[in-house]
Amino acid sequence: MSDWELVTDPARLAAVNRVLPMAPSVRESLDRLAELAATVMDSAAGAVIMVGDRREHVVGRFGAVEWLASERAQSFEAGFFLESFTAGVPLYIDDAASDPAFAARFAYRSYAECPLRDPEGQLLGTLSVADTRPHQWRPMDRRALEALAESVISEIALYLDIDRRQQLLTALDAAPAAVALARGPKHIIEYVNSGFRNVFGDLPLGVPWAEALADLPADVHARLDTVLMTGEVIQKYDDPMTLRWPGELRPRKRYFDFSYAPIHRDLGNWGVLMAGVEVTDRVQVRVESERRAQRRELLAQAGAALYRSLDPAAELQELARVAVPGLADFSTVHLLSQPLPPGRTPPLPLITERVAVAADGRLSRLPVPAARVRWSRADDPLVQAISRGEMFCAYIDASSPPDWSYRSDMVKAFADGLSQLALAPVVVEHQVVAMVAFGTYYQRPRWDEDDFAALNEITRYAGFALDRSMSYQRTRHSALVLQRSLLTAPPAVPGLRICARYQPAGHDEVGGDWYDVFEHKERNGLSVVIGDVVGHDITAAASMGQMRATLRALALDRPDGPAATLRRLASVNTQLAITAFTTLVYGQLTRGPHGWRLRWASAGHVPPLLLDPVSGARVLPQIAGTAIIESMDGLYYEEGQTELPAGSTLLFYTDGLVERPGTDIGDNIDALARSAATGARHSVELLCDEILSGSPTDDDIALLALRIPF
Repeated sequence: MSDWELVTDPARLAAVNRVLPMAPSVRESLDRLAELAATVMDSAAGAVIMVGDRREHVVGRFGAVEWLASERAQSFEAGFFLESFTAGVPLYIDDAASDPAFAARFAYRSYAECPLRDPEGQLLGTLSVADTRPHQWRPMDRRALEALAESVISEIALYLDIDRRQQLLTALDAAPAAVALARGPKHIIEYVNSGFRNVFGDLPLGVPWAEALADLPADVHARLDTVLMTGEVIQKYDDPMTLRWPGELRPRKRYFDFSYAPIHRDLGNWGVLMAGVEVTDRVQVRVESERRAQRRELLAQAGAALYRSLDPAAELQELARVAVPGLADFSTVHLLSQPLPPGRTPPLPLITERVAVAADGRLSRLPVPAARVRWSRADDPLVQAISRGEMFCAYIDASSPPDWSYRSDMVKAFADGLSQLALAPVVVEHQVVAMVAFGTYYQRPRWDEDDFAALNEITRYAGFALDRSMSYQRTRHSALVLQRSLLTAPPAVPGLRICARYQPAGHDEVGGDWYDVFEHKERNGLSVVIGDVVGHDITAAASMGQMRATLRALALDRPDGPAATLRRLASVNTQLAITAFTTLVYGQLTRGPHGWRLRWASAGHVPPLLLDPVSGARVLPQIAGTAIIESMDGLYYEEGQTELPAGSTLLFYTDGLVERPGTDIGDNIDALARSAATGARHSVELLCDEILSGSPTDDDIALLALRIPF
């Protein structure tokens, strides 16, 4: 790029034009810096010059700057050295009279200048000094001028930053959202934009948030405290507020999407920025749409409930909940002791087991599940529904409970004001295997045809659930046999005591949890694996077997570390589609002259525990690594390693041991560590038994313990 192309470069000129409209206070600062430069350099004049398009702009000056006449701006050719400026390096002339290149074009005897560049590196101009006397510019003079040039750039950068902030504030004030800034633990209001004032009225600045906006709900003030203390962003959607807004006579409910974000400064959180957008119209449209679609949603929930669990009882309980409270105040499900054909009078007495109950939270006197009920009369509603082979509805006189209500423990529901009861047979393979009952109280209007159609559809879904669970029962025994054959006893390894346990969900549930231990005799070590393949059926057990065999082959084929082995396993799984999803921990134990060492990698699995007889129990670090997924390759895994002191116990387990609904899994892992530490003095067999004795039973659990003897 030529000198003139550099001077006229659009990007450079744009940078100069951003600086030129400086406020008078900034120009005064630059005048002082020009004076300071002249004083330090013992010169008659100093100037801060911005070079524009064919013009030089003096934005800071001191002394008789004759080479720039008396104007703050003049043509570029008036005396500025084009070649020195475009070079972008400092220029120092000790005596212009002795230099023919400058003697004829320069009125001063000595001259020094330093280029000025903005933070983006664009060449803006120079900081210059000149004198009528010759000067021998010393190294200290040069360092001083270059340091002052940095001060000029800092002053300009401060101006640009302030200008950007002002532009931001101008943009925020024009934004349609309500924006406010609060400072410190008392949330002193520092800024509100016009959108905020339009919603909450004119607010005084410099006062606490709670004082200026006392009518806001208490949880809004609490959110500010939380964001300031934790530094985390809080977002609230469709947040309702019932207040009297500016210009309105009566309070009304409106809805907002709010975001609360921390403002960081120095070492802490300085304040909170709140932004809100009113979404009342959106919420009202959604509520109306939800009301129209309620019936369809109920049926969609019933269909989705079929796939939430492989436990028939859990599925039936979920189906019982679907109609409550949208269509009914309560619902119960009864399993027949023996399937019966629909449309025929069943032999009496008929025995059922109440397996599921769902009710509105206001009701407390419904019968409990897990109760056997005896139906002995042909006019009992459940018997009538079976005889008809279709839904039967009875309208109830709550003041006169019938005989069957006592035998079924439903008399308490009559006391609550039962008004109607519908019973429908659940048919699987042309046999009634269960009955679903729906009930309402006098506060609710009677069901119409659409309601009955929805209840019948829910009952049909119940048939799907039971059909699926019965089919599942026929296969899980063979799957369990397969799984037991794969979960072999660990080998006997000198210098180690190993114990493995497997606890299926329920009594004879099957799943994809697995463990494995095998030796690397050529490498003087062994591999340990704990894993969980998604699923609770024979497919999961078969996939588990394939993953187990594949991992064994990969581990023994090459002397790779755990992370490399998991990457190869993920690649094989992607190519062969062994399983859609699995988590596991793979570790390698090696014996050295000073004891055992563990290297391990994790594919999204819960971390192992180390029970140290000296330092106690600790959770091993959560090593980075993602679950192995069928449709993904190139997954990333890291490794951890640790020494295993004598007397310590290494504990591997699956998430069924620590996952509980409504609790934090991290807290549960810590609790497991504390519990295992108390039992570490026992044998590994007794330790595993104690851990499993208080464990959940709703999911499979695999457990593997390795003890390093003293």
